[in-house]
Amino acid sequence: MGVKEQMIRVLRGSETQRIHFSLTGSTGISISVDGSSFRRVAQAIEEDRIHVAEGGVAGGWAQYNARNNTFNVGTGEHWSRAFDALLVHESVHASFDLVSSTLPWLDNETTAYIAQGYYLRNSGFSASRLDHVGQTNQPYLGLKIVESIVSGGGVDSYWLDQLHGSLLSSPQYHSFIRGTFTGDG
Repeated sequence: MGVKEQMIRVLRGSETQRIHFSLTGSTGISISVDGSSFRRVAQAIEEDRIHVAEGGVAGGWAQYNARNNTFNVGTGEHWSRAFDALLVHESVHASFDLVSSTLPWLDNETTAYIAQGYYLRNSGFSASRLDHVGQTNQPYLGLKIVESIVSGGGVDSYWLDQLHGSLLSSPQYHSFIRGTFTGDG
């Protein structure tokens, strides 16, 4: 199975299709992600409106580039639940791009980490595998938010603030996290 087919399988799989949540973004806008978000991306991949390429990122990484509508996936990637969750994360960015969303990068990344956490939970990934990396780890924080959502409490403001703080202080996101994402379809 090629990388393109693997991505489509992950996006259409039951673990991904069961992702469903809404939150109020940092500017007060309502943001929602559900199975249709991922089906939209899978269809765009099938129709070659979004391309999938091996390389361009380090092994174990994936990245969606909205400027050229391309997913770059590490060469020779070994697929795992953790890696599939990263693809779900990057697919949130692609979904926002496909529907020409304009939102703060902080909200875009926050939403992607919550979706990543949902996938980890839905696939049976043990939270203890993320605990050791500390509470500044964004996938761990996304999973903590998911735990609050599924327990019926909605998005827990404590964990949301922790995720925002982690993103705002991360060197990885420093160059763009305070800016605005604008999808171009």
